[in-house]
Amino acid sequence: MEITWIGNTSFLIKNSLGKKILLDPIQLYPYIQKYDLNPDIITFSHTHNEEIISDYISSNYKIINSISKFENSFIKIQGFLSYRDNFHGFKRGENIIYLLEIDGFRLAHLGSLGHILNDDLVKELSDLDFLFIPIGGHFLLDGHSASKVALTLKPKYVIPMSFKSSSNFFYLNGPLSFLSSIKDTVAYNSTSIYTNELSFHNKPSVIFLEEIIKNR
Repeated sequence: MEITWIGNTSFLIKNSLGKKILLDPIQLYPYIQKYDLNPDIITFSHTHNEEIISDYISSNYKIINSISKFENSFIKIQGFLSYRDNFHGFKRGENIIYLLEIDGFRLAHLGSLGHILNDDLVKELSDLDFLFIPIGGHFLLDGHSASKVALTLKPKYVIPMSFKSSSNFFYLNGPLSFLSSIKDTVAYNSTSIYTNELSFHNKPSVIFLEEIIKNR
């Protein structure tokens, strides 16, 4: 399985059969066509405009944008209600966390989460192989809170997203606060990782990827 960071909260996952899952392409519509992603499934963590997406993707695709369950021959997806702030969505609205099962791996994409997880969500998101977590603060989890979530869930690999890593997203914080609480960090000089190159027997590690849109 291949995992590619496009930027912000958006990732492209390609499974062993070549099926593609595009996670959260919010505010990244122009890059979808440029990089010829052609996803089979698209998930959204919060409000989106499907018509805008259709302008950039010509292939058939399934949109997942709710807290329901979805399953087909190559993926299982379950959405969980959460919020983009620490006030039950009063300030910024709802957020959907997605738990995905692909090629035998369990992945959780936290979207634009803005609060610490409750016990019920922690239980649902147990035994993760990959955790995609925002760390940039302001209108997302900040580095300190994100580290608490990551240490509570104890995934095999943590992949930070939505932080100031280049000239993009200048309004977000950098990763320093998160890194001060999380150890065993690996910086990949690449936009993608492959599961067959990773060890799932070591202690949890943080993987920092490069975003595609950094070099647009």
